[in-house]
Amino acid sequence: MIIELEKNEKHLKDIEQLVRRAGCRPEVIHGEIYNVVAVDGNTAGLDEEHIRSFPGVVKVWRVSSRYKTINRIAKGPDGLVLEKPRKIIKVKGPDGHTRKIGDGNYIFIAGPCAVESKEYLAKLCDDLKRMGDKLGITDRLIIRGGAFKPRTRPTDFRGLGMKAIDFLDKARERTGIPYITEVMGVDMVEEVSKHADMLQLGTRNYQNFNLLEEVGKQKKPVLYKRGVAAPLEEWLDAAEYIANQGNKKIILCERGVKSTTHGDYNRSHIDFDVIPAIKERTILPVVIDPSHSSGIEKMVPYQFRGATAYGANGTITEVMPDDYERRQLRCDAAQALRLSKYEELIRFQLRFEETFPEVSA
Repeated sequence: MIIELEKNEKHLKDIEQLVRRAGCRPEVIHGEIYNVVAVDGNTAGLDEEHIRSFPGVVKVWRVSSRYKTINRIAKGPDGLVLEKPRKIIKVKGPDGHTRKIGDGNYIFIAGPCAVESKEYLAKLCDDLKRMGDKLGITDRLIIRGGAFKPRTRPTDFRGLGMKAIDFLDKARERTGIPYITEVMGVDMVEEVSKHADMLQLGTRNYQNFNLLEEVGKQKKPVLYKRGVAAPLEEWLDAAEYIANQGNKKIILCERGVKSTTHGDYNRSHIDFDVIPAIKERTILPVVIDPSHSSGIEKMVPYQFRGATAYGANGTITEVMPDDYERRQLRCDAAQALRLSKYEELIRFQLRFEETFPEVSA
């Protein structure tokens, strides 16, 4: 439901209270002439005629669009249209910097696919911190590290669990950089949320609706990956499960879909075309995972640069130290990018931003 009203603080507060009493969530959009209250949630208990009787109310209309909470364009009867502002998601680190993900803000999420040891994680995070300080992008850097790893074969390394969370906590404390980690089950969401700055939902759980709702209740930023065979509309419909819990701090992540190329020269087909489609249809930012989509180190730079050219809001990349043997890694070793190569890609991104600032707008 959309409520337009005159720019009067008392009228606005009255409407917000009415919406909350009905069990819904008001989101205020301040315009030049009118204020707009976009109502999220089940609006069946809100009577349009009653709302119209409030002082200052100009229009009341119900939205007919799909995924009403995260949509970019809200459509109503008689050609009524509201274009909602895009979401900028903020993640603050102990270093005092606030990472911003959204319009005109490009974020670098990097680290190991899985936390395999305290020493390895500490070294890599320290290296990333030094690189970030050197390039002046520490305020745009987030550490990734899997504590719980979904694997195709049950005998493969599946992470260190809460021990890895402890290692990630210590790495954040030492570097000041916030971190993201994946949650795989409803029972672990609350505990992991006490530690992690961002939660990740992997491709295997993209339609685990109970998990989506539980993550939405935590109010933490969520990086939500697309399913390997998910049509865009199904993916966005599923994202509503998170948003309907009052959490719109969602970053959509394209990580490749299965196609006729699967297993030939890459792991998945990266759908770059989905980036402008997401920006057109939703208020949410979108990032690209060039590591899990390609599955091959030599392909990662191509997909990273493709994400830049298409106007993604960032990348989540698996990175390893230069002086570490690939065969020592227990999880997704073939796709890990050497830190020196990752630095080259960041420099490319920074040059691109200077040359084409309008692309990420």
